[in-house]
Amino acid sequence: MSSKHSDGEARVRQFKFWSVVLFSLLGASLLIGFGWLRSSLPQTDGTLYLSGPSAPITIARDEHGIPHISAATDHDLFFAMGFVHAQDRLWQMEMSRRAGKGRLAEILGATAVDIDKYFRTLGFADRAASAWELLDEETRASLQVYADGVNAFLQTRKGALPPEFILTGAKPEPWHPVDTLVWQKMMWLSLSGNMRQELARARLLTRLSPEQVHALYPTYPGDKEPPFPNLATLYASLPLERAIALIGEEPPEGIGSNNWVVSGERTESGKPLLANDPHLGLTTPNIWYMVRLHNSTSGSNLVGASFAGSPSIILGRNDRIAWGFTNTAPDIQDLFLEKLVDGGKRYLTPDGPADFKVREELIKVKGGEDILLKVRETRHGPVMDDALSSPKEFLEDGYVLSLQWTALLEEDTAVKGLLSLAHAKSFEEFQAAGRFYFGPEQNMIFADTDGNIGYYAPALVPIRHPDNEIMGRLPSPGWIAKYDWQGYIPYENLPTRFNPEGGIIATANEKIVSDDYPHFITRDWAKPYRGNRIRHLLQATEKHTLNSFDELQSDITSDMARELAPLMAASLKTNKDWQEFSEAMANWNGEMSVDRPEPLIFYSWLRNYQESLIADELGDMYADFRRLRPRLIKSSLFWSDIPRTKIAPAYYELPPLKREQALAWCDNTSTIDTKETCNQLAQAAFKKTIEELSAAYGPNWTAWHWGSQHILTQVHRPFSQVPVLKNFFEIETPISGSTHTINVAGVSQAENAKNRSTFGPSYRGIFDLSNLDNSLYAHPTGQSGNPLSSHYDDLFPLWRDGEYFTIPTSDAVPVDAEHKLTLVPKD
Repeated sequence: MSSKHSDGEARVRQFKFWSVVLFSLLGASLLIGFGWLRSSLPQTDGTLYLSGPSAPITIARDEHGIPHISAATDHDLFFAMGFVHAQDRLWQMEMSRRAGKGRLAEILGATAVDIDKYFRTLGFADRAASAWELLDEETRASLQVYADGVNAFLQTRKGALPPEFILTGAKPEPWHPVDTLVWQKMMWLSLSGNMRQELARARLLTRLSPEQVHALYPTYPGDKEPPFPNLATLYASLPLERAIALIGEEPPEGIGSNNWVVSGERTESGKPLLANDPHLGLTTPNIWYMVRLHNSTSGSNLVGASFAGSPSIILGRNDRIAWGFTNTAPDIQDLFLEKLVDGGKRYLTPDGPADFKVREELIKVKGGEDILLKVRETRHGPVMDDALSSPKEFLEDGYVLSLQWTALLEEDTAVKGLLSLAHAKSFEEFQAAGRFYFGPEQNMIFADTDGNIGYYAPALVPIRHPDNEIMGRLPSPGWIAKYDWQGYIPYENLPTRFNPEGGIIATANEKIVSDDYPHFITRDWAKPYRGNRIRHLLQATEKHTLNSFDELQSDITSDMARELAPLMAASLKTNKDWQEFSEAMANWNGEMSVDRPEPLIFYSWLRNYQESLIADELGDMYADFRRLRPRLIKSSLFWSDIPRTKIAPAYYELPPLKREQALAWCDNTSTIDTKETCNQLAQAAFKKTIEELSAAYGPNWTAWHWGSQHILTQVHRPFSQVPVLKNFFEIETPISGSTHTINVAGVSQAENAKNRSTFGPSYRGIFDLSNLDNSLYAHPTGQSGNPLSSHYDDLFPLWRDGEYFTIPTSDAVPVDAEHKLTLVPKD
């Protein structure tokens, strides 16, 4: 054997040896690293000795990781609630607080600077601090002891921080009671969208006629639409595109909520049943944290959905009542055009020029230079342009936009209202608690074990002057007195009902007041598709049960589809090649099932048809106004030469726009010598739809299915923006439903996310007032915000499949608890 051959074999043996060693070391390192990361999971068994509690506190966790907290006093319960929130949702709490205070750039770098400018301009941190000073001592004490619980966890935690902290290098800071109020301001922002609508209408008026804008933003059926004042020239001088980019485009239709309650006369048990499912953007972790609070001294219980960052049970039940919310969506935001005078140093008011209030905000930027932001405020509120650009970009005699919003008032007792509401024992106490609730206005439904049901919509809702013809539709001239707010609707005049005849109360963000209601609430009500279908199905069943309410929350039939699909089918009849499609769409019942082809064809056609209707008028603005306009679509087909055939009527139908107003959209403005008809556009849109879907899914249309495009993504902040990490944090699934079904699953019209969904029921609750332990809950992710936890997404399959879990209170500590941690006073 040659020496050369022997050397080669030796090298091979050495290579194999060192490969084994290397891979063994790599494997060991990965195991050690994974073990270190898993040390970020909290301690859930044993005993911890802490400063803060007045007596031992028991935290027993059930199979889903839901804590059942038992303590001798409410303050000890709030302490433990802060502790478990921090255990399971530390990153979520840190992100929410930093976002509200405008401090994201400190940990995320320059990409977060614009967001920080926006929130510094709003001044949430300063306004929360002012609200804290004006709260009563009892509420302040509750917030303080909650903060003590959060900080007790921070002081005693061991091991690694949750993965997001490791990836960003951020460190959690001590929690302050004011941070809870900042978090609350963030919810105001999520549930208040009128300023985006004002900006959108103003931007459209720079390109379209007032009549065309009315067609895109029609009034609620039955409401009168006053003419727009001629302000287009003023709007043309404003940075509307930049404002919309920062504040956000018009929200997708359907974001809202459902709730309903029926009296005992309509149930098999003879006691009320109440249901609630708030619709929000779905995230990992979810916004809601399920918890049970048991006061061992009084024996009382609170069960339901809380926010990580607040000691309140927001939605749920105690031992006497259950309650649920939907967003009333009142117009509590007004943008004002402020006219600059004196070289831009002052602004004009009805009483003459006035000085700006100016504050300076220092934004620290990770990996970059600090930014000094100067924020001006007018008598209405902060100048939003200061978050968009420097004042020198505006002409000396130009205009800026300021924002008046009830969330920016110095006083805000909403947290007191929520804490009080959770302890109410009667409708009178429920309403009394609501008087402390400043907003944003919610449709609060109520039921008690005595058999009563009720409704109340409390909040600060501005009163507008009778001569104010704008009424929140557009930015208003700030130097004209008639556009100023005239106070707030008295709480005793806000909408309320108690034990109504018929035994049904239901809301779904649609109009909640009659035409003779004396006060203005909003013009931007949701269309009544969901609300009317809910009421129809409630009335269709003589005696309801938990099962019938479960079926109702899972309903995926779209009345919008039931209304428009027959018109779509009729438009195809004249083409003999499309007869099977025409028959299929005419016979379709509007069910938005994940495994059916009809919803995919329908929504794809809607998108293409609407684009052919309005893209030529909007030009490069169309990308920002893709939201579906069912009333315009219906009207254009209703008045065209398409045969008006129908199947079984929907439970709610939009009245059409006027004939001339609707048909004008069908003529393409770029073809001067040709006048297109709506039927031609409808057929061209269908041809494009079939070509697109055939290219993507093959020629056999019966094998297509809604779930191939209608995919729900529960996003993570911020790591959904990082391709290499998003799959580790996100939850995705094909999903039934649509924007207008009771079981909402939003349908995106964005070009890069066609038919995808990112919002839906963020929580489901069904409450049985004959035995509250029978009450049912569903949650779209899991209790933990740590992706290494088994409770990060364990509740998701139940939620996806329309199933529920219970949180019984018959035992102070659940006998089948999987974990039990005791917090013992150190002293």
